[in-house]
Amino acid sequence: MPSDGTADLERFQVNSRLEILRVLGDLARTLQLVTAYFNAGQDFILTSILRLDEENNRLILDYGPDEALNQRLLSARRAIFVTRHNQVRVQFTGEDIQQANYQGTPAFFIPLPSSIIRIQRREYYRLSTPIGRRLNLSLIDTEGNTIHAHIVDISVGGIGIIEPPEGRQCGWEAGTVVPGCRIELPEEGVIQADVEIRNRYQVDSQHGEPVYRVGCRLLRTDSRSNAAILRYIHRVELERRKVKKD
Repeated sequence: MPSDGTADLERFQVNSRLEILRVLGDLARTLQLVTAYFNAGQDFILTSILRLDEENNRLILDYGPDEALNQRLLSARRAIFVTRHNQVRVQFTGEDIQQANYQGTPAFFIPLPSSIIRIQRREYYRLSTPIGRRLNLSLIDTEGNTIHAHIVDISVGGIGIIEPPEGRQCGWEAGTVVPGCRIELPEEGVIQADVEIRNRYQVDSQHGEPVYRVGCRLLRTDSRSNAAILRYIHRVELERRKVKKD
């Protein structure tokens, strides 16, 4: 949940237009996940910056799949947008949110913020995958065999997996790059990417046998793949929110 305490956040405020353009431009290029909180934090929507339109002094953001939620955002007086840039939390306020077409599809347009909040908190937003609908990472080991590893969390930039027993042949040491991996996202299709191993550590197992969790970075993904991951995360978060309300 974002902080709206202005006095508490003043020391983190960035007012330099050049720096604001740099940060928001990076977010647009990487399609980083952005959470928009509105209606006093009672509602939120997951989106991403599609374009930094410096000439018209505005941001163009991805339109959500839930039209009722989109309309509530458009009706809100303002929204607080929260995301990550280089593992640092970034927050800014958007007012006068409009709907218009961008490259033939609906999008949100908001005025370019005059300041942003940048808080040194090093973490990425990641979605824990649903227990009842497992996601798998498919890869080829050094012997040419196909291996399926269970994905336990996912973001645009990376995934966490449980190393399968036969995964020892893949070389899960930090820094290893496993090419040609596949992730099948429900309702979104197959995403292909190279995977860089970032870390590996033992976790508790129900059966008492050693189980290892492996943190991975996704490489060589395109904008369509990133957008598919964002839509998947948005849909799962929306479903969870509905279950909580029921």
